[in-house]
Amino acid sequence: MPPRIVAPNRNGAAAFLVRLFTLTEQQLIAEITRKREQGYVDYAELAALERVRKTLLGMTKKSAEYVPLAIEREFYKGEAARAGYANARALASPTRLKVIEQLTDNLLGEIEEMAETAYQSTASKLLLIGRTSPDVFRAPVLTAAVEAQAAGRGSMTTVSEIVKSIEETGITAFVDKAGREWSLKDYGAMAVRTTVHQAQVSAVLTEDEHDLYKILAIGSTCPICSAYEGRVYSKSGTDPNYPPLAAAFGKIDPAGPDDLSNSFLNLHPNCRHTLVKWTEKGKTEKQIQKERDFSSPEKRPFDVDYRSKKQREAYQEKERTRAMYRNDLHHWERYREALGDKVPKTLDTFLKHKAAGDEKYKEWERLYRAARRQT
Repeated sequence: MPPRIVAPNRNGAAAFLVRLFTLTEQQLIAEITRKREQGYVDYAELAALERVRKTLLGMTKKSAEYVPLAIEREFYKGEAARAGYANARALASPTRLKVIEQLTDNLLGEIEEMAETAYQSTASKLLLIGRTSPDVFRAPVLTAAVEAQAAGRGSMTTVSEIVKSIEETGITAFVDKAGREWSLKDYGAMAVRTTVHQAQVSAVLTEDEHDLYKILAIGSTCPICSAYEGRVYSKSGTDPNYPPLAAAFGKIDPAGPDDLSNSFLNLHPNCRHTLVKWTEKGKTEKQIQKERDFSSPEKRPFDVDYRSKKQREAYQEKERTRAMYRNDLHHWERYREALGDKVPKTLDTFLKHKAAGDEKYKEWERLYRAARRQT
């Protein structure tokens, strides 16, 4: 029986969603493994696929319940909330409610699409391996089986290898433009992080009628953000001296209005840039003109990477470090799943032994390989 996740309160809604994606992925992998162990018996195909569908449907239903809580949480933890909702009218303004609704719909749409992708791609492909009628999956699978037999391996060995690969990489939920496959867990976590950040940014933008905001610059930004950070923008899109904020966030309908309701509310997924209010009051004419020139897309086009060599190198190093961390995390998670408490409960302890290459780590490697041979 899969582990039960306790429903969250408002404070834990976003974390609950991430745990939900992880649990769903584990359930799907368990279902694939169970089907493999049964030898892919044909009469059970429909029932197996229905169980996968129900797992994913359960994920989207629970998400529909808790996504609004996660987003609402980010709006209601601001200054007005801490002051006892003294500014309740602003919290319930039409603009703010419209943005909350948009964020909720966006994330729920991503979750539903992710569930459908997982079902159509990885889950259904593996569960349909035993079918005898022709379909889009049967030919390549049979080809792999023939090649395996020619090499002295049985077809079930080939299936086992495919399943092992799935267990290591996770169920595919999304393939991005670069061709990278995202697992349910990773894509779901990214979608939640992105939407929570959007909610945080949107809460700032909708707390009052202030119009000018600056996207703060950071030292190791990505090539997408480099053209947009440090500029001043008009939230309403009506200020003649500054570009509309929707130009930075991206417009949903290119021919539509330049206000927040027609924007994606973020520079890109996983973006961490923040905004602050900005005003020309108290500044000299020279300072104001400098800010206008810097912000102008005519004088500084959006399609240019303005980072210095040092900034690009800093960003590349940050990405390398992040990739290494993800690889280490997945490595530890695989060992924990296979060996339980024989492996340290914390990633830090695991990595200390891995870096040392000591006898403990070598023993974990041996036990892990043995466990994989048994599955």
